[in-house]
Amino acid sequence: MDLTLRQREIVRMLKERSPLTGEKIAEDLKLSLPTIRPDLRFLTGINLLTARPKVGYTYQGGQLINLDYEHLYDETIAAILLPTTEIKADDTLQDAVGQLFLNDVGSLYVLDDQENLVGLISRKDLLRASLNNSHVQSMTASMVMTRMPNLITATADMSILEAGRLLLRHQVDSLPVVDKQAPRHVIGKITKNRIFQHFIESALENS
Repeated sequence: MDLTLRQREIVRMLKERSPLTGEKIAEDLKLSLPTIRPDLRFLTGINLLTARPKVGYTYQGGQLINLDYEHLYDETIAAILLPTTEIKADDTLQDAVGQLFLNDVGSLYVLDDQENLVGLISRKDLLRASLNNSHVQSMTASMVMTRMPNLITATADMSILEAGRLLLRHQVDSLPVVDKQAPRHVIGKITKNRIFQHFIESALENS
């Protein structure tokens, strides 16, 4: 498995002096902690590093994994889609809040009576609608959702790299995945966490 230059530098630093906190690693690299956090999470996920609260990161060695990243990036998202949580456009905001927390998801897909995607409600949308609003009880999903065609969607034949690029470019945590022949019919969703989970699972399978 080929590590990035930054990941190799982090490993080198921790080989020479462990443990180091994330803040110290970022300082030595002259980068911010949020910038290197995905690298630290990845290196910990493949067991090159261990992380201990209040102690920091320690190099623990191990055999690098023989993982074909080019193939991994080119895989389509079809096999790693997550199920969606859906509500109707005329459902109340209270219904939306209940579904969001009951299913522990970050967004709800809003469908019309023909099961077509008409919008999306995120946790931020619900929070924004609830603050300083005396009419929450009478509000419906259609009043707070982000509407089509303002939603960014993906299709199941997209590569993991393409989907990841969309997620980063639009600074969202998830994308609705629609039928290529029927672009308002939702068949699943893809999230940043699901892509990361897939990378780690693939790495562990090849370890």
